Amino acid sequence: MEAITDPDGITATALLNCLRREVGEWAGGTLRLPRSGTLLRAREGRWLSDPEVFTGSWQPLAWHELAVLISKELGDPPVGFLDEIAGSRSAIAAVLDARTAPPADLYQRSEQALVAGHRYHPAPKGRGGLPPSEWLPYSPEVHASFPLAQLEGAFVDDGEVPLPEGVLPAHPWQLSLLGMESSSSGLGEVWPTSSVRTVYDPAADLFYKFSLDVQITNDVRRLWAHDLRWIPPLARLLRPVFADISSVFPGAAFLIDRGYRTSPASFEGLAVVVRDGVRQHVLPGVTPLLAAGISEGFDGNPLDGLDSDGALRWFRQYVSVVVPPVLHAFFAHGVVMECHLQNVLVGVDGAGLPVQAIFRDPEGMRLLPRHSALLSSMDGLDGSRGVSEAKGWERLQYCLIVNHLIEIAGAVLARHPGVDVWGEARDVFVAYARDHGSPPLLSALLSAPFVPAKANLLLRWTRAEGAASRYVDCPNPLYRN
Repeated sequence: MEAITDPDGITATALLNCLRREVGEWAGGTLRLPRSGTLLRAREGRWLSDPEVFTGSWQPLAWHELAVLISKELGDPPVGFLDEIAGSRSAIAAVLDARTAPPADLYQRSEQALVAGHRYHPAPKGRGGLPPSEWLPYSPEVHASFPLAQLEGAFVDDGEVPLPEGVLPAHPWQLSLLGMESSSSGLGEVWPTSSVRTVYDPAADLFYKFSLDVQITNDVRRLWAHDLRWIPPLARLLRPVFADISSVFPGAAFLIDRGYRTSPASFEGLAVVVRDGVRQHVLPGVTPLLAAGISEGFDGNPLDGLDSDGALRWFRQYVSVVVPPVLHAFFAHGVVMECHLQNVLVGVDGAGLPVQAIFRDPEGMRLLPRHSALLSSMDGLDGSRGVSEAKGWERLQYCLIVNHLIEIAGAVLARHPGVDVWGEARDVFVAYARDHGSPPLLSALLSAPFVPAKANLLLRWTRAEGAASRYVDCPNPLYRN
């Protein structure tokens, strides 16, 4: 089952979700915008839909009218804001028109299920305003697969790069963006993951992450030099950390970014990061699935077909494999995992039950002050790697609870309204605290009425880059009076 509607509806839902979380005052099924006093209402459900505005009577509100209303409410819109929303809506329409039958492989199907993109971002499927003919051949949402291009010559390596000497894999779309000609590759077919610039090579069991000089959500997706140079030292730090976590929580696995290769002539533009593949980490008989795909829905989703009791057991098991390794990384090792929906694979057994969590994309991880030696040695390349304990905990709560668990719980509740998923989740957090010294931050979380949620719409209004943080209060589903 896939939760896909029409492009107008998907676009309106994203805008409504942003308004409800970041701007409006929600009460009794209506949303009042504080500055203008405009009164909206929407169909309630897992996500808001079908907006209407009160103008003496309730009138339907199209997605583009809603976008204009947001601009008037917040004032001084960023340049191109309305165009970005329109471009995202057009991209969704192009994807739905071009979407083919899903692949046979369940893992690939889960990675390529995200037609709607981030449900709490105003322009989740923007592709830099480029025509679909340029990007559809490389789009995960249409179940694309394609051969990589390759360049030959003398290249720069840093870290452990398991690639043939003198060969640089290149993304055909990026070569086109750079005005370079593409050549055929001997590396075989790859397919794009949920992140369009990261592809999986099933023959080599490796992931390749490329630069793409295209704005997607808030960022141009280039591999910046300061991020690239972090990869080898970060890998050296994380390997023993991950080994310890896996020994405490058997089955927990981590895909390391091994290193990068690039061209001296275009250090950032032609860089490729090589990441561990998934097969070497998956337990025998286990199928990896992208958490975001489970949330969004795809044919073969293990949530489909469960009764209420089965769904509750499934969710308890899901939280049990995902949450403890993340908490342990923070409390035992000072590593802030970026464990949002697109960075976590969940391995399910033959009955569809979660038995393993696999975490990826260490680029987004942050380090607490106990790692000051490494942070100081890299100072001047990137000041955003190190965070205070308070800021790191804020970021972790958003990634783990708001971006991740709330969405998985929403997928369960959409099928089985009323089951006590959050009682099950709370038990897992309580058990971790009991077994690992009752960290004060964890006790405070369980007694807090709110948790931080990233304000993607307001961040766009401040012209912030994607790595910037601004949070608003979100009701804490783990809280009990």
